Amino acid sequence: MNANLNLFSLQDALSDYDDNSPLSLAQADYLLKQATLFWLAKAGQHMQKSYPIPELDLSLKGRCAGQAWLEKWKMRFNLQLFQDNRQAFLQEVVPHELAHLIAYREFGRRIKPHGKEWRWLMETVLEVPARTTHRFDVSSSARQNYLYRCGCPERIHPLTIRRHNRIIKGTDYICRDCRQILSFYAYREPETVKK
Repeated sequence: MNANLNLFSLQDALSDYDDNSPLSLAQADYLLKQATLFWLAKAGQHMQKSYPIPELDLSLKGRCAGQAWLEKWKMRFNLQLFQDNRQAFLQEVVPHELAHLIAYREFGRRIKPHGKEWRWLMETVLEVPARTTHRFDVSSSARQNYLYRCGCPERIHPLTIRRHNRIIKGTDYICRDCRQILSFYAYREPETVKK
């Protein structure tokens, strides 16, 4: 591997910022660009190709950490989730979305989003576990005011209005741990932001 291409340079860029202090939009953009360049170089080196730098957009909201816009060669990221999970975001979410772009470019549009081509890019090319979802705490970025319970003692599942409405229309959501169907428990008033 190229001496300039190592995870330590990515960690050095991250260490310049205190984990507890919020990042400005420019600082977040800088760190995400550095991570994108790192993973892009790693993919390019393995594939023996040069890929263009994708456009970055930090406007994603809610529970989703990232999105790849294939035709536009663009990645969207959730700034709040990045602020709360910086290291994991740079090492998991950025390569995840970049693998979608590269899979589209290399294998076309008829592949499954998390199919064998994407998994190969994640595990073999980028050497990152091919996880399809993140495990970040989304309570600070998603408005989850509908509280549901399962069979786990003392466990509460906060859901968004979208999921709550789906349950009302007949969709069942199941706890990943106890495998029981969630049942409505309470409504939590939204917190008001004081200015």
